[in-house]
Amino acid sequence: MMKKDSSLIGQRMVKPDTAAKVTGEAKFTADIAVHRTDLLYAKALFPPFGHGRIVSIDTSEAEAVEGVEAVMTAKDLPPGSSNGYGLDEHDKPVLAAKKVVYEGDAVAILAARDLKTAEEAVSLIKVEYEPLPAYDDPREVFKREAGLIHEKHPYSGNSNISYSAEIDHGDIEKVFAKADVILDNYFETPMVDHAYLEPDVCIAEPDPVQGGITIYSPQHNVQGAKKALCGVLGLPQSKIRIISTIVGGAFGGKEDSTFDVSAIAGVLALKTGKPVFYEETREEVFRTTGKRHATFLHHRLAADKTGRILGIDVFNIIDKGAYQSVDAIPDRTLLYAGGPYKISSSRVSAHSVYTNHPYGCAFRGLGAPQAHFAIECQMDMLAHELSMDPIELRLKNIVRDGDAIHTGQVMLGERGVGLEECLLKVRDALKWDDKRGRQDGTKKLGKGVACFMYGIGTGSSPDGAHCIVQVQRDGSVNIGVSSNELGQGLLVAMKQIAAEALGVTADKVYVDYSDTSSSLEAGATVSSRTTTLMGNAVIAGCKTLKERFSKHAADEIFKVGTASVDIDGNMVYVKGRPELSVPLGTVVTSAYKAQVPLSAIGSWFPPRVYPRSDNTHDQMHAFTFGACGVELAVDTESGELTILRCVLACDVGKAINPSTVEGQMEGGMAQGIGWGIMEEHFMENGRMKNHTYHDFLIPTALDLPNLETIIVEHPNALGPYGAKGIGEPPIVGIAPAIRNAFFDATGVFINSIPLTPVRVMAALKKPLEGKERKEERSEGELC
Repeated sequence: MMKKDSSLIGQRMVKPDTAAKVTGEAKFTADIAVHRTDLLYAKALFPPFGHGRIVSIDTSEAEAVEGVEAVMTAKDLPPGSSNGYGLDEHDKPVLAAKKVVYEGDAVAILAARDLKTAEEAVSLIKVEYEPLPAYDDPREVFKREAGLIHEKHPYSGNSNISYSAEIDHGDIEKVFAKADVILDNYFETPMVDHAYLEPDVCIAEPDPVQGGITIYSPQHNVQGAKKALCGVLGLPQSKIRIISTIVGGAFGGKEDSTFDVSAIAGVLALKTGKPVFYEETREEVFRTTGKRHATFLHHRLAADKTGRILGIDVFNIIDKGAYQSVDAIPDRTLLYAGGPYKISSSRVSAHSVYTNHPYGCAFRGLGAPQAHFAIECQMDMLAHELSMDPIELRLKNIVRDGDAIHTGQVMLGERGVGLEECLLKVRDALKWDDKRGRQDGTKKLGKGVACFMYGIGTGSSPDGAHCIVQVQRDGSVNIGVSSNELGQGLLVAMKQIAAEALGVTADKVYVDYSDTSSSLEAGATVSSRTTTLMGNAVIAGCKTLKERFSKHAADEIFKVGTASVDIDGNMVYVKGRPELSVPLGTVVTSAYKAQVPLSAIGSWFPPRVYPRSDNTHDQMHAFTFGACGVELAVDTESGELTILRCVLACDVGKAINPSTVEGQMEGGMAQGIGWGIMEEHFMENGRMKNHTYHDFLIPTALDLPNLETIIVEHPNALGPYGAKGIGEPPIVGIAPAIRNAFFDATGVFINSIPLTPVRVMAALKKPLEGKERKEERSEGELC
């Protein structure tokens, strides 16, 4: 009998899509469109500002252009269309009817036989607007009366608040009254773009046989797209098929932005009865698609003189933008307001507020980076206040087995709580105690750290995963999942998990993914949930089939007790009797003839969570923990920061594939550095001022140091083979670590990011200006 040499779990296996993407053989949506001659090309007309009433629209000149097949405004939508779409609420119109509330509200769309004709025709559409005041500051909108942005919103009504979350746990007033130290600070984080390389794109193809539609587009959530689009298409979900093409970067953004292009292409395809291709320009992607939420965080922290955190009092305002999209940010900023620290009392409220900006949507970390920025900055300020080492302060407060975070949720060692090991490994890697040399010349050196935690899954019910496992008669295996390969390594991880669970070699497993016709509803590929939730579902399906085929072999082939039979290395065998073994394909064929089902549904749900009577709440079944360290140089004459080292240690439970884990960690560090030192959108009167890669900067290879990764493994009893998620955690702590390293270098705290040269120079000048004013006063007093 042939057995696998060792477990597939923990092996470094090459992702199956690697070679095709490197060589250009992988076909993205636009590549597919190039070779089709039956496509119409779509364009949309967007408003020239962020807020205004539509007085009139004249499409006659566009309609007269030869080659134009259809021009549509809101009045031309198909019968039964609700003119609204969205993952949670159908609140975003495909075509604005009465007014526009941000630059991404299309007022007219058209389809033509080629792109040049479409571009010419859309430029001929004339729209008269009545401009309205545009609101850029969610803090201002929060204070106003209802009705500034929306009227009769399907969820919010006339309120300017999309969603609020709060917790009031313990006697916070008493805690602050007895505190030795109180830190009261304001923090700001910017709106930023996902900066995925592939623009948002879609092919919508009507189904002439059954009257439905098939949509090809890069997706986070194929099953969710059916729900999101059914209203605007005027179709039941059963008649909408979503196939995700290869994804050219997403980072959370294509959970929503693909709905934008799919809605436009979809209604045009249904109108014309022909397949329609729609791809946004880069400027349109910048102006119209979802962004990471800008946040304004008022964070108060109480501690005793030994550095022990007693409580937090936090108030967050979140820039929701024009539409609701995924509005979990208040919940997430609430959850992470106290970071990975044991805190017995908290009062936290968070509010997402509408503005005339691009809608805030999912972006790697989903609120955790913003919340951790505030608490990790506070930790260094507390260390400074108490003259303590920042790492020693953190070691005093971090959660370990049995400790509770500020929401009251207790951390369980059996689910992996490896934060202390992560922090100590980062301290050692950074050589934390070595002198910085920060007083030498105009270049100041500094080191900074930050800790973080990130929950696995959405933290709400229902949150589960389902898959289809089918064993073919030759012993090969198909795994049907609705999750998607976004570059994170889904295909290789599911292959390794399935092969290990069923007892076959990895080459026997093929993953069918992200097609609604071959998968089951299982939630989006977000929230670092796929490896854990879908991995467990795959194990469950494989376990069912393994037991089924083992029983058949025991009863019908070997005539032995079921407990004596196992599957390994593509062979079914009797334990302890190697001469009694047959290929799995032989057993499956025999089972098929005996009318034994060859497929099974695998499902897994995390434990459900409920609020307790004392207002505490368990929100996540497991957390990924980590620490990061940064060493940087500050040029005090130019304000330029140079990141010299970036070290990240993550407790991943168990690395299914260390290579893909390290890839996720490196990618998160790169994005975190960009968010920390350069990325920022500027909005003025509802208009985006920087909408190209010339003026919206992201890191290049020249901006990044060697990215150093440390994998820590504290197994998660609820994870597949002990694994936890790693997609989002790596980005969470990088920006505060940079900010803390800046303070270490200069002695100056900055509470807003990114740390651009302009912001750095302004901060460095403030202490000097204060010193000069003090000296002037002293001289005056002497006179």
